[in-house]
Amino acid sequence: MTQAERRHDRLAVRLSLIISRLVAGETLNMARLAAEFGVSVRTLRRDFRERLMYLDLEYRRGQCRLRSTSGGVQGELDALTFAHRSGLADIFPGLDRRLAGALLASDGTPCLVWQSPQPITTTSPLVFYRLVSAITGSQRVLLLADGERCDGLAPYRLISLDGCWYLTGELNGHITVHPLATIHAVTVLNTTFTPLKRLSQLTTQAGFIRALPHFSFIHEVLSQVADNGESGWTSF
Repeated sequence: MTQAERRHDRLAVRLSLIISRLVAGETLNMARLAAEFGVSVRTLRRDFRERLMYLDLEYRRGQCRLRSTSGGVQGELDALTFAHRSGLADIFPGLDRRLAGALLASDGTPCLVWQSPQPITTTSPLVFYRLVSAITGSQRVLLLADGERCDGLAPYRLISLDGCWYLTGELNGHITVHPLATIHAVTVLNTTFTPLKRLSQLTTQAGFIRALPHFSFIHEVLSQVADNGESGWTSF
């Protein structure tokens, strides 16, 4: 990964966290936020000025928060938030509140995002919802998949690739990847976890995402190498 790609990944993670906190009603202290992300206050102000200009923010004494909204404005904000959190925002040139409002007000389909026809794997809506809830709440889960039971798994991200959804997570210090088509049941536990920054960033990298369909094979090979006592390899 190039330095530019790493900067882009860090920026995407930073903006996603900022948006989620603002939508949750938090008042953000710019100095504390800058220290948390390891950037300068000047960089944060540029983020807000250039990349979050579609948000109706009010600033006071080094803090910012989302203005109270109602009616259609909230719908536009919800659409923008969804687009950014799901990775769809970059598809629409200059996606802001004005464009979101125009799309939401239309009775037809003024924009169509076309994808080559691909087989879509069947995923349980209840499983999907519970995983989204667990990820947003940083809660561990009990997961039952094909021939596997994972108790206390920390779910990190759901990723869609070529018509298939994958759950990325961590269990006992190891990275896990499960195709959602193989997951039969999910129970959200009361146990919370603190997401590891390096693992969260890894799940956004193109190389990792492209390797998702082959993860079980890679894991098996690395496990065999580790069992044979060969050095120079790190198991997932």
